[in-house]
Amino acid sequence: MSTSLAIINARLVDPASGHDGPGGVLVEDGVIAQMGGDLDLEAAETVIDAKGCILAPALIDLRCAKEPALTPDGETLDTLCAAAMSGGFGTIVLAPNSRSPLDKADGFAGMSRGLSQRSVRVLSACGATQALAGEQMAEIGLMVRGGAVYAGQGDRPIADTRLMRRLLSYSSQFDIWLACRPADAHLSAGTVALESDWSARVGIPAEPAVSERIAIERDAALAELSGGKLMIDRLSTAAGLDALRHVRSRDLEIAATVAVAHLTLNEVDAGGLDSAFRMDPPLRSEADRLALVEAVAAGEIDAIVSDHRPTPFDDKGEPFALAIAGTLSLETMLGAMLGLVHDGELSLLDALRVMTSGPADILGLPQGRIRVGAPADLILIDGDKPWVCQPDGFASARGNSAWAGRRFQGRVLQTIVAGDTLYNS
Repeated sequence: MSTSLAIINARLVDPASGHDGPGGVLVEDGVIAQMGGDLDLEAAETVIDAKGCILAPALIDLRCAKEPALTPDGETLDTLCAAAMSGGFGTIVLAPNSRSPLDKADGFAGMSRGLSQRSVRVLSACGATQALAGEQMAEIGLMVRGGAVYAGQGDRPIADTRLMRRLLSYSSQFDIWLACRPADAHLSAGTVALESDWSARVGIPAEPAVSERIAIERDAALAELSGGKLMIDRLSTAAGLDALRHVRSRDLEIAATVAVAHLTLNEVDAGGLDSAFRMDPPLRSEADRLALVEAVAAGEIDAIVSDHRPTPFDDKGEPFALAIAGTLSLETMLGAMLGLVHDGELSLLDALRVMTSGPADILGLPQGRIRVGAPADLILIDGDKPWVCQPDGFASARGNSAWAGRRFQGRVLQTIVAGDTLYNS
């Protein structure tokens, strides 16, 4: 049960309003009652002295993996939520993937009720097509009534243009986003890397960057035709960015996300063919990474997603081209983004915006901002605290992290959701 709580002497950072300065908040009944430098501390049952640490909205992630079934060493909702808490997330969205397509209306409402009982706010998207095969539309309307916050296709682009048009048209009736990875299905089929000198040298199947551009142009044209809301899911190339800018010159509802891996890693990291760096979309060139960072700073990217994917050791231990794609990232996403801040590539406001108010605005959520009346979903961050990524110590039940052994600077001290402290380092 939440109590009245005051946090004082903080560096108050609210990307939604652009505020970055000294201050604090008073929380009552799970919402922010006061903010700024002059708080009614007599109304607080507990007072936390932030001692100059960063006070920001709790993070929001639009893309987490869900295990299809409980296994002895698998990621459960409990371990997923624990990882989210320690990573500074107040809200996470389970996204469809090949192992858990979330494509059945039967039981979806029951699952949503179970998710609502978690301390972290856990929402769920739904699969756009049956088994994410891109052949038959899933029961999107029924799943939206059951609580789905958007429809998606995981890593599988839709080759059938007529089906894509129908999906955009149908989803528009429920005012939800249709999220698709921007990739031409034929150019990207069976590929595991970017088409480049490196991939040619090591001889692995690779997709050209133009695959993203083609898909974005097609899907935006279909969104214009149908009136649908298109979420470009995990944009990863400069060519895709060029296409995004072009289609946004028209009056369309288009949102764009980028995975944290593509902002902080590149194909050089995968140069040793370590399957920890096998991603989908694949890691791109340094020029692509820099272009994405610049797009975040320019406000062209709406949200950064963790694309958190717990993977069994046997599946991740395969050779690079055969390994399952993905990495753990809930517990490293903030540290990786703060690395861009410390390196001077992003301002703190820009880095936090795409992890807080940006994703909140996409889904129309009231959290993700610090203002009177907003949910008291907050994090305290020591922006300078050094630490080393050691997946064995993660709350997540898996250990497949592309950042294993990396040094970070900046870590969550407390995660507060609806006024309740869920994590305290």
